[in-house]
Amino acid sequence: MRIVGVLTEDSRRYFDILTALRSEGLKHVSLDFSEPLPANVVVVVSTEDERHRIPSDKVVTDPDPCIALEKVKNFLAGEKDLTTLAIGIDPGNRPGIAAVASDGTTLMRMQAPDPEGVLPLVDEVANRYSSSELVVRIGNGDRTNRNRIFNKLWDCGYSVEIVDERNTTKRSKTPDEDAAYEIALTPGYAPGERQDVSPLPGEIRNIQRLSRLQSEGKLTVSRELAEKVASGKMSMEGAIVRQRKLGANGR
Repeated sequence: MRIVGVLTEDSRRYFDILTALRSEGLKHVSLDFSEPLPANVVVVVSTEDERHRIPSDKVVTDPDPCIALEKVKNFLAGEKDLTTLAIGIDPGNRPGIAAVASDGTTLMRMQAPDPEGVLPLVDEVANRYSSSELVVRIGNGDRTNRNRIFNKLWDCGYSVEIVDERNTTKRSKTPDEDAAYEIALTPGYAPGERQDVSPLPGEIRNIQRLSRLQSEGKLTVSRELAEKVASGKMSMEGAIVRQRKLGANGR
């Protein structure tokens, strides 16, 4: 397994770099200037002032840990064969996403704001990491949101698989992203057509409950409007505005 080395005597920078690497799930190891670089360390993150002390030309530095992290990911992408790339999606109201190279290295982890927000992020990954073969894998849970995501990707021509997501949920600070990583590594089946989006009665009732909370108890959106929200055809804000125009009890 190829890993990222962290080599600096600046304690603040060391902490910032480790935090950034952990946020992306990148394998890393702490190094010491008095020891040789391990063979499996493919890139070293350090500071510009310490770069000259590192016996390697594969060194990343930047005062902003987020920019340093992007440089590391770009370096790793350039080092590996990206003829295959998998994007895993843990469906939900705020889907988790992870892009994973064929050797298991995480290239990106994030959370979409809503099911419709997945497509732009998948487009971003596909554009950033040119690949001759890209597969998108979606967990089979949360059927309604899963199918909303599937249809958006299907319509744009992506190769999409549905994966059994049992045992992918982890106890962590980022469970949705962790589940997405596991989903990316798990082969699934590829449906040959768009999927039906038919919200369940419980999902519709939950949308109505949320509308009451969001409107501070002033109204409850109708079943028809709640169904549109649950299927992604209307935002909650739009449904509340529409309900106000119909009247608090309008249908």
